[in-house]
Amino acid sequence: MSKTQKPIAPVKPVGMEVIFFYPCPHCGRKVPLIGAVQPSMERCDACNNLFPIVPVDRRTIQYLKVSLADGGAAIDPDFM
Repeated sequence: MSKTQKPIAPVKPVGMEVIFFYPCPHCGRKVPLIGAVQPSMERCDACNNLFPIVPVDRRTIQYLKVSLADGGAAIDPDFM
């Protein structure tokens, strides 16, 4: 780092997503998906096969985001 540059301060989260893991029925890999709120066919990133998923409840996702202030309330208070 040059002497003219200031260190960059750590930044706080400004948003969040909830990741769910769905086991691939073909190979067993836990496939990570961001809050799928509608039924769909997803592709396993390991074996490349498609499989149907059960969606998660949209209200539950919204509750988590509101409860955690869209990620802001989840920061480590000892760090700040």
